[in-house]
Amino acid sequence: MKIGFVGCGAIGSCYASHLIGVHEVCVLDTFAPVIEAIKKNGILVDDCLPEVGTGETHAFHPAIATTDPKEIGVCDLVIVFVHYKLIESAMRNAAPMIDEHTMILSLQNGYGNYDEIAKVIPEEQIIIGNTAFGATPVEPGHVKNTGYGATNMGSPKAPMAKVEVVAEAFRAAGLETDVHENVMNAIWHKLSANVCINGVSALLGTPNGFISKNEYARETAKLLCKEAIEVCNAAGCTLDYETELEHVFEVSRNTDETISSMVQAVTHQRETEIRIINGAVSKLGKQYGIPTPCNDLLLNLVLAKQSLYLGR
Repeated sequence: MKIGFVGCGAIGSCYASHLIGVHEVCVLDTFAPVIEAIKKNGILVDDCLPEVGTGETHAFHPAIATTDPKEIGVCDLVIVFVHYKLIESAMRNAAPMIDEHTMILSLQNGYGNYDEIAKVIPEEQIIIGNTAFGATPVEPGHVKNTGYGATNMGSPKAPMAKVEVVAEAFRAAGLETDVHENVMNAIWHKLSANVCINGVSALLGTPNGFISKNEYARETAKLLCKEAIEVCNAAGCTLDYETELEHVFEVSRNTDETISSMVQAVTHQRETEIRIINGAVSKLGKQYGIPTPCNDLLLNLVLAKQSLYLGR
């Protein structure tokens, strides 16, 4: 299968490293230093998986690495790994890689990536999901792989047979992959943990484990999770609050020393994903008439924090 990556940051690099060698992998990134580094050294991935990682650096060489989508041409699958605010423009830029047969896959955090892709691509070609992979950037073209787990995928509109074809391509590369009829359950299962961990950690500058260890953080997580489950179930999910809350604390314990992507964004003075995490809870709450005061407050506090360095 010819697989194109739109964006090759931390998580994208990890997926590319698995798919290279089994499939024809091509990388598109508009940030020239990333492409220059990959052309020179390949995609460098440090094996830093908890308990089993060796710390070794491995190089993976895609078939093409470029800033010009025309050099890649039409792909069977395009995987999107860019910041949510850039998705629409990134998909328009990637038009030479896409025809009516190309499937588009988003495994990014948050809720709303599907809608951004659907502004450009027919919904019958869009697959969404999430990942248990963890990674942190070292420098352009070089990342640390800090977590590994299942990839979940499905689609509200695309034929399930096409989702299965993509899933099989992942499995052929050794990636544990699950297909879901109601993929939004899987999306919100992970998102509930992000809702409870990422924003609080970004404000306090703590690793994930703080949420399950600290009594005040635990109480905050309970309030945030309750609102998230209420709104996602109103939108068609079938999740149980107690089960999801335990999942939140399990994630916190299992990623005890992990620094979330939102903490990393604040540390490096970048825009966070708070609008598509806690902001998604607030947005759906308004849509369905469900009060979400805790998520509203956390959203505004993180936006206020990032406005200190973004100036907006």
